Amino acid sequence: MMQAEQRDPSVDNPVSSFETGIITLRGAWIGVCIKFAMFDKSTRITHWSPKAYHALVAGLTEYCNDLGPQAFMFRAHSDPSLTEGLDPRHPFHTLLSEVPALSDDEIGTAGLKTGINEAEFVSRGPTFEVQPVYGNGRRESIFLHEYTALSLLGYLQEYMKAAKILTGPAAGSA
Repeated sequence: MMQAEQRDPSVDNPVSSFETGIITLRGAWIGVCIKFAMFDKSTRITHWSPKAYHALVAGLTEYCNDLGPQAFMFRAHSDPSLTEGLDPRHPFHTLLSEVPALSDDEIGTAGLKTGINEAEFVSRGPTFEVQPVYGNGRRESIFLHEYTALSLLGYLQEYMKAAKILTGPAAGSA
């Protein structure tokens, strides 16, 4: 019997895909913009300070290490038949089919409403919960299926390598 991956029913509106952009000032990166496409087809723009970005990557790395080889992404890589019966809206599909368009204006318009300087992270088995605190004090939860979370981690790691080559090292401490 094949174990089918399903989205966590306790999560009302998980992330279906994402796009990122680097926020720069005078040739150095000062933050990262992540636009999340949500399962209900809405989007959320977030602007992560270097401190919050490093916390996000650390939280995602810890989650990846906790999942280990049992993560769906790794099992599906080893056994592609696990993806054959997946719903078209499963993150395996939506990560590529529902990528939000991110404009330069959206990347550069960080403010209190979208700016994040701190966040907490909660592992919930197949779901990774991001709990950012925005500059205006608002808190919310952003839920990522483990496939989305591990994809975001890999993407951010590679993206930052490329960004450092183009813009120089990040300033500040985490």
